[in-house]
Amino acid sequence: MSKARKRLIILIVLVSTALALMSYQHNRKPFTFFDLVVSYPYYALNEFTSNIDLTVRRLRKTFAENITLREEVSRLRLEKQQYREIFLENERLKALLSLRELEPRYVSAARVIARGSDKLLNIATLDKGRNSGLEKGMAVLTPKGLVGKVYSVQDSYSDVLLLKDSNFSVAVRLQDSRREGVISGTGNDNCLLKYIPPEEKVEKGEVVITSGFDGIFPEGLPVGVVSNVKKEGIEFFQYIEVQPFQSSEKVEEVIVLKQESPRS
Repeated sequence: MSKARKRLIILIVLVSTALALMSYQHNRKPFTFFDLVVSYPYYALNEFTSNIDLTVRRLRKTFAENITLREEVSRLRLEKQQYREIFLENERLKALLSLRELEPRYVSAARVIARGSDKLLNIATLDKGRNSGLEKGMAVLTPKGLVGKVYSVQDSYSDVLLLKDSNFSVAVRLQDSRREGVISGTGNDNCLLKYIPPEEKVEKGEVVITSGFDGIFPEGLPVGVVSNVKKEGIEFFQYIEVQPFQSSEKVEEVIVLKQESPRS
């Protein structure tokens, strides 16, 4: 083969290769040493920081949503408690209304606004007084039972001497045996039923009601239930403890009744 022919073939191959490379580079960005040393780490770092920023934004959004959800849960819990309190208050007021309709000696309903304002006495303060018809000595009760009696009266409020106070007493009757006695406060949760002779049978669980013989409290008001009876070691009367139906610490609304006329 002549030298001229060989040169022609080599030229054709070189041109073809050059055209192929040009076409390839046209469709693809060239990869250089600069890309390897500088550009690729930069792009990789940029993508990494972008991912971190996106993750942080998502975490912040999630955190904010959690705070909002917790606030919403707290609000709903508060509303639930408020609705329950309103429901319970309505139930108590309905019971008071029923008692009012059944009790002809009704004077007024009242709300307890304070407790124990006198250090020497167990008392509760009502938001009703002389202007609402209340008078000293009137009986105070709830649908559960006797609470106490009006101790002092002002124009717009009054104090109630509670059943648990050691200065309090009320004439009562055992509902089953019909034996009569006197309930006195002890300063504690339980009261004492006095003047029941040893031969009288008294059992735990027997209900105690007012007898009406003291001229203060109407007859038949529920007082409490016998919780303890002791006959051993006594001389004249049994030792009988009575658990009041109405806890003094849980009284919120009451009704006040006129005094019973003394019996002859």
